[in-house]
Amino acid sequence: MIVEIVAFIVGLAFLIKGSDFFVEAASRVAKGFGVSEFIIALVLASIATTLPEVTVSALAAYGGNSGIALGNAIGSALANIALILGISSLILPLNVEATAWKNSLFMVVVTAYAAFLMYDGTISRLDGASLILIYFGFLYYLYRKHMVLEEMNAGRGNPKRDVLIMLGSGLVVVVGARLVVDSAVTLARAMGVPEVVIGLTLVSIGTSLPELTNSLMATLKKLPNISVGNIIGANILDVLMVIGIASVIRPIGVDPGIFSFTLPLTLVVMVILTLSLRLTGKVSRITGVVFLAIYSYFLYVQFST
Repeated sequence: MIVEIVAFIVGLAFLIKGSDFFVEAASRVAKGFGVSEFIIALVLASIATTLPEVTVSALAAYGGNSGIALGNAIGSALANIALILGISSLILPLNVEATAWKNSLFMVVVTAYAAFLMYDGTISRLDGASLILIYFGFLYYLYRKHMVLEEMNAGRGNPKRDVLIMLGSGLVVVVGARLVVDSAVTLARAMGVPEVVIGLTLVSIGTSLPELTNSLMATLKKLPNISVGNIIGANILDVLMVIGIASVIRPIGVDPGIFSFTLPLTLVVMVILTLSLRLTGKVSRITGVVFLAIYSYFLYVQFST
């Protein structure tokens, strides 16, 4: 028990301090490459926080549990918006750059496309390959539109070093999240908490802890573009790469509950986010309350069934 408590405290320290370095480095990287903080968070920050999920899902698929990847991807996407942006926007309304809604719209489109692929009850290897190709096409588009490396100059610091700092601190955040979740699960079991409650709370929310701590830290530092960009980028990665790679390794059988309930609810919060960004250029406190109400409803349904 003592070991688990120490691990929980150490993991929490990793989460907080790692997120602090992560957000600061992301801001410096944006200045160094001469692009917006939103774009850096959309690509690099999201990759740093989501790559472990991609790896875990790939290993799960290889071991014959490809369905885990689908539940993890859709569940994380819902939690990222409804829970994380909901909490962050209550702390401080998240005003973002004018083009943010277009990337949010892309997130909606690729999720709708993934839903179309799920309609027949299976995500095939060919379906997965198409998702992966879409993601690389998205990266290429962003590179051509935003990344002009030739324009870097000495006055912008050392962006390559800051990229390494950002990725390294992102790894620290992920390790911290793992320590917190694993120790919390062990402690909950020792206290007699039912396994279903542990799965629906500690484990499911735990996969989004890196995004949660990074977004909260960015919000507290008044860097809303990093907060929102990280979430949108992570969701695009979840849908295109987590599901894509897992289904290429082994075709995924679609769980009816995910297709009929979790996925539609995820699309609803994505559309609300996109409309909010398009019409107001921000995620307001009112929108945050709506998000948290939707996530509360989701948890209620999970616990009552």
